[in-house]
Amino acid sequence: MQRFFSIVIIFGILVVGGGWLWVQKSNEEARVRIEERLADARRSFADKARAAAKEEDDGAYVRGVHAAIGAYESELKKSVYDEKPEWRNAEQYKADVEANFKEGLIKEAQRKSMLEGYDIVKGAYDTLMDAKWQPVLTMRGEGDTRLDIYEMKRTRDDEGNPILEGKFFFWGIEDSTRVSWGQLGMRYWTVTTEEVKKGRKKVEEEVEKVLGRAEGDATPRIIIQNPHKYIAEFPAYVSPGYIWFPTMPREAKSVDIEYSYTAKKGGGNYDAMLMWEKLPIPPSWQLKEGESWDADVIEATEEEIAGKDPNATEEEAAE
Repeated sequence: MQRFFSIVIIFGILVVGGGWLWVQKSNEEARVRIEERLADARRSFADKARAAAKEEDDGAYVRGVHAAIGAYESELKKSVYDEKPEWRNAEQYKADVEANFKEGLIKEAQRKSMLEGYDIVKGAYDTLMDAKWQPVLTMRGEGDTRLDIYEMKRTRDDEGNPILEGKFFFWGIEDSTRVSWGQLGMRYWTVTTEEVKKGRKKVEEEVEKVLGRAEGDATPRIIIQNPHKYIAEFPAYVSPGYIWFPTMPREAKSVDIEYSYTAKKGGGNYDAMLMWEKLPIPPSWQLKEGESWDADVIEATEEEIAGKDPNATEEEAAE
C-alpha cells in the first residue's frame, strides 16, 4: 500500500510539473505573438501619422492624427492584446523600477531619474491616446517632421524665474533621428496711439511697433526619443517633451516666433525653420505685475520699431 501511495504522489508531481511547464510555454508563445503584433501595429500607426504630419492644413493634420490614434487603439484591443488584455499595463515600468529599488538593484538617484522620465512619458501618452488635444502651436517642418505644442503653461525655472513651458509632440523625431538644434527667436509687437498725417490733417491712429526681441537656443528642455522603453504601447514616429519660452512682456500684444532645427534621418539632412507671425498673446503668457523680463534681449532696429518688417521688399515697405 505504501508503494502505491508513493507512485500516486510521484504521478501527481509529474502532472503538476508538466502543467506548469505547459503554462510557461503557452505564455512565452503568447508573449512572442503580442510583441510581433505590437510591432506591426506601431508600423501601421507610423504610416498614418506620417501622412497626417505632412498635411499643409492644420485642421487636416489634427483630424488625420486623431483618426490614426483611434485606429491604433482599436488594433491594440482587438488584435494585439485580444488573448491577454491584462498584459497591457502602462504602469509596468514604474512597478519594475520600484521593485528593483526595494531589492537594492538601483539607488535613490537612479530611481528618481527613471521615474521622472516615466512621468513625462505617461502624461504625454495619456494625452496622445485620448485623441482630444488641440494644438496651441503647430507647423510642418522638413523631412516629414512636425512640431505640435499642445499645452502652454506658466511655471518657474531652477532659479525661480517665471517661464512658459510648452509641452509638445515632435512627429518624425524618433530613436534613430539625430537632431541639431538651431535658434529660438521671438519678436514682440505692441500698439501705440500716434498722430499720423492724412492728407492735410493729422489724426490719431493705432500703430504697431516692435517692443523688443529675444533669442536663445532652440534645444528642448526635455525630449524623449525612445518613449516606448517606458511604455511599450507608446505610438511610433513621435517624441514627447517640452520647450521653455521666456514669459512675455505685459506691454506686448503679439509675437513672432522662429524655431529652427536640422533632422538627420534616412541618410539626409533636413533643415527646418518654423515661423509663426504676429500671434496674439494671451494674458496667461505675459509677466504679472511686478515680475521682470529677464530674457536674452536684442535691440530692435529702427525699421522694426517703426513697425516695418525687416524681411519685406522695398515695394512692400513703401506701402
